[in-house]
Amino acid sequence: MAQPIHLQETAEWASRTFELRVPGAVSYGELQQLLADRLQAIISSDFQQFIYLLYRIDVSEKKVEAIIQEAAAVQTTPYLAIAALIIERQLQKIETRAAFRQQPPEDEEEKW
Repeated sequence: MAQPIHLQETAEWASRTFELRVPGAVSYGELQQLLADRLQAIISSDFQQFIYLLYRIDVSEKKVEAIIQEAAAVQTTPYLAIAALIIERQLQKIETRAAFRQQPPEDEEEKW
């Protein structure tokens, strides 16, 4: 599972992006449920905004469509699964940035 610092960073991002009230120390499951509840509200009130958010977050629309179809087939709601997909995508982005972050050169000569 994700490192706590990455989960906290993801929670802060979700708070800003989805206008959520996220407690200071949040578990993966709590964040997933908060996000799922927000997604349900967004999807039911403005589906185009939901699509726009997926595009902005860089979540695969095909994966979301598959989740929605699977949920419909077994007659459940797709919100928790979509929330997990969004959280995982954001964690991937954070981890990728951390992996490729360059350390500043220690020597002034190496800057050039």
